[in-house]
Amino acid sequence: MRASCFLLVAALVAAAPSAAVAESASACHCYRDRSFDPERPSAADPYILSSSRSSLLSAAFGPSKRELVQAVMTGTSPDDLWVAHWAAAKTGVEASALLEAKGAKGSWKAALAPGGQLGKAFEAAMTHGASDADLAAFVVDDVLTSRIGAERPTLAKLHEAGATTNEEILAVVLATRLKTSPPAVLASVKDGGATWGMLLQRLDLTAKDLEGIIRQLASR
Repeated sequence: MRASCFLLVAALVAAAPSAAVAESASACHCYRDRSFDPERPSAADPYILSSSRSSLLSAAFGPSKRELVQAVMTGTSPDDLWVAHWAAAKTGVEASALLEAKGAKGSWKAALAPGGQLGKAFEAAMTHGASDADLAAFVVDDVLTSRIGAERPTLAKLHEAGATTNEEILAVVLATRLKTSPPAVLASVKDGGATWGMLLQRLDLTAKDLEGIIRQLASR
């Protein structure tokens, strides 16, 4: 099963550079459902969420989505990709070199020596042993505020409501189109009143449309 999934994703990478990054390197996500199906309204949600996350990472720091897919399929976690590319932009060290250092030393705390370049808040969290997921969440928050104009109190409300980083990103992006707040967007899904695919359908959008929307927002 793992081998067949890898071959499928490899084929998708070759055919479509915009294939989504898998949510977890330990799981096999082939994303067979990529468009909204009213008979299964939540079926495409994993792909929509993952694609949104990789679109923002690509728009913010430059790696192609093809490159991101290949990295995940060879064992790199999406959380590590966020930290590596963000830290690379701050330090001038290649993201690939930072990923190699993290792999060799076992943690971001060991791979990224605090020196002020990464900011006091991030370095404090890293020094005190924050998890990779928490460090990635910090990075996503930083990108959403600095590149898309999200407000910190709004992001805090999303965290309080239990949003994953993928959900946080998509809630912020769709709020700009739905003319409402990101917490309201998240609540509509968490409360069971809608799915992410349903929200896209209301806006007459597809998952493929999100990449262009995210790139436009990130370039403002």
